[in-house]
Amino acid sequence: MSLYHYYRPSQRSLFNELMKDFGLIERQFIPNSGDRTTSSEIVNNDEKFGINLNVSQFKPEDLKINLDGRTLTIQGDQEVKTENGYSKKSFSRVILLPEDVDASKVASNLSEDGKLSIEAPKKESIQGRSIPIQQTAAVEEKPAQ
Repeated sequence: MSLYHYYRPSQRSLFNELMKDFGLIERQFIPNSGDRTTSSEIVNNDEKFGINLNVSQFKPEDLKINLDGRTLTIQGDQEVKTENGYSKKSFSRVILLPEDVDASKVASNLSEDGKLSIEAPKKESIQGRSIPIQQTAAVEEKPAQ
C-alpha cells in the first residue's frame, strides 16, 4: 500500500511534507517493475508451454528448478562475502503448469547471456472417434421342463 497518493502539492502542511518524504523513500526501496532482478515471459499456445527468465545476475550453480506434480518452482540464491561485507540476492517463481502440458518432457536451457528457458510440449489431444457396434447372437432360452 502506498501512502504517497495522499500527498496534495497544492496544500502546504507538515503532513504533506512528510508524505512527500515517504514517497521518496518508497521509490528508493521498492524497485519499479522494470528494474526487477529477474524479468519473465510466459508462452502458452497449442504446441507448448514455456517460460523465459532473465537470470543474468545469477551463476548457474545458484539456480534450482524443481517439478512436483504440476508445480514448477524456479529459485535463485546468491551469497557474496567480501572483506567489507556480505550481501544476499534471491528470487523464487512458482508456476502451476496447465493440465494439457506433458510434465514428463519439461526441459530447461540456460544461454550464455543469462536467459533461462523452460519448455514443455503439450499432450496430444485425444481426437473423437466412432466406435462400431458389434452384434452378438441372441441366446435362445430353453423352456422350463
